Amino acid sequence: MATRRLVRPLVSAASTSWLCPACARTPPIQQHLLRPQQAQKRAAHSVPPLAGLEKSFEENGVPGLFSNEGFKQAWLDYQGMITDKLNSLTAGEATYNETAYSLLLRFARDPMNASLFNHASMAYNNHFFFKTLSTAPVHIEDQKVAAVKASLEQTFGSIDTLRTAMLDAASGMFGPGFVWLVWMRSSGSGSFAQRDDQGWRVLTTYNAGTPFPTAAYRLQGLDVNTANAKSFEDYYNAEPANDAGAFGRHTAGGKAEAKIPPGGTQLAPVLCVNTWEHVWLHDFGIKGKRQYLARWWDAIDWYAVQTNMPPEVLRPGFMRR
Repeated sequence: MATRRLVRPLVSAASTSWLCPACARTPPIQQHLLRPQQAQKRAAHSVPPLAGLEKSFEENGVPGLFSNEGFKQAWLDYQGMITDKLNSLTAGEATYNETAYSLLLRFARDPMNASLFNHASMAYNNHFFFKTLSTAPVHIEDQKVAAVKASLEQTFGSIDTLRTAMLDAASGMFGPGFVWLVWMRSSGSGSFAQRDDQGWRVLTTYNAGTPFPTAAYRLQGLDVNTANAKSFEDYYNAEPANDAGAFGRHTAGGKAEAKIPPGGTQLAPVLCVNTWEHVWLHDFGIKGKRQYLARWWDAIDWYAVQTNMPPEVLRPGFMRR
């Protein structure tokens, strides 16, 4: 802890003294979010529940996608490592009890806290990926999600087109990251006004990059492994937002975004696929990325995706002119 404070500024100057984690008063903890073995520890971050499905996943795996060992590696072990690191990075700080989402937005523009951002963003992204899996997934053709299908078809023409767009983007990534399906709000306002620039988008983030435009250059939407020096310089200076639109700080959208308080955003992610190798290597092997992606598409619980969607999007005729 002492070393970490020497190499970066204090997260908060509100406290006039510092107590080591062992001596400090234990902060309020949401006990229902803690794993049993963590209940006796001061741990604000832990592996979150998956709608009560984690026990079934741990015993039987994710139907059609992960074996129980594959699930354990990609979720229990990896998410546990990420959240343990978050606890270490925030121990004794005023931000100790903040959510991963709050932390990634707070520290996205702070290069001295790059590690904290990366772990918070990765914890959020990986959880978002697993939240749309189920033991009995609702498929896109089910009447329960008819409004979801209709909305997506208005943008992509067909669900097959959306599938191809997401899987091709994920398959073509030379390096780890996430491919997202997001709803883009009108860039001129924080409301869901019917505007030509709103709608569904597919965007890519690399490493622990976040899809939220409020995170500025931490979007990490460029594959630095394949970009040349000029393209990287242009990307960094422009602070782009991938395929979802331009949210540079000097653009109209960027200026509008800057007025939105933390937690507000013009972009709503509803679905993502994790392309980090540790997620699929165990069950699909070194050449199995494309097979993993195809299996993932068939394993999506579209009812869970529907719960991530802004309610206005699902209103009949919302997108029609």
